[in-house]
Amino acid sequence: MSYLSKEERREAILQAAMCVALTEGLAAMTVRRIAAQAGVAAGQVHHHFASGGELKSLAFVRLIRELLDADIVPQNASWRERLHAMLGSNDGGFEPYIRLWREAQILATRDPEIKSAYVMTMEMWHQETVNIIHAGTEAKEFTLNDKAENIAWRFIGLVCGLDGIYVLNMPEMDDSAFNKHIDKLISLELF
Repeated sequence: MSYLSKEERREAILQAAMCVALTEGLAAMTVRRIAAQAGVAAGQVHHHFASGGELKSLAFVRLIRELLDADIVPQNASWRERLHAMLGSNDGGFEPYIRLWREAQILATRDPEIKSAYVMTMEMWHQETVNIIHAGTEAKEFTLNDKAENIAWRFIGLVCGLDGIYVLNMPEMDDSAFNKHIDKLISLELF
């Protein structure tokens, strides 16, 4: 790598870690693998990050933030469409992110740093969902019968459960069924 400031080098290493995470998964994120991707010595990774676990967690959180911030629906989309997109998108381009989130859920049971990052991303997803519910309510598109925070957790719980079934490739849980269940809960909760 050419000369970079400390902040630029740290960001370059973090970007390399994100690339490894998306293409190969969290388990592949070794210091050596990340250093090779960044084109730096492994010592540089250790110099800029307290541990490989810290780097892995930061990369994971940054990637999930990108997923949550992605513009999936057009600007003129309804709040229902925005909510549906936040809960589950048919855009296959997001599959690497979803695969990463699934892997983090499994790793969280034995890796405290990944668990902390996973909890943070769930809270981020929850907050984004709450924001959409509030905006839809202010626009008079939604009617609340409970606190938005509670509704958002129920949506997330449904999506996580449906995703668990979806991963099993059960014929009853294809993309169409997944979307139908999300739409049904949106109707029950907000209309």
